[in-house]
Amino acid sequence: MTHPLLAFLATPMAAPETSRLRRLRHAWVLLCVALLLAVVLNPAIVGFVGPLGALPALLLLIAMPVMGFIYWRAKTNADAAWNRAKNQECEA
Repeated sequence: MTHPLLAFLATPMAAPETSRLRRLRHAWVLLCVALLLAVVLNPAIVGFVGPLGALPALLLLIAMPVMGFIYWRAKTNADAAWNRAKNQECEA
């Protein structure tokens, strides 16, 4: 028996990607990349600027999960609406 979350991850998402979802996904990926760069370059930035050089990494560390939550919530809602519409279409 598989865990429900594993079954959910294995299930393809049905909803077509809207322009809003695409922008949210791109923003989330860019935040992830920016966080990666901020963490890798953090020692150099802190050495050059001082303790405040860690602020960009901290802000990205806060913004990335928030943006991820917003994106995944919007994607889940879009998939649920798409599945409901498909089910109603099949029943009609």
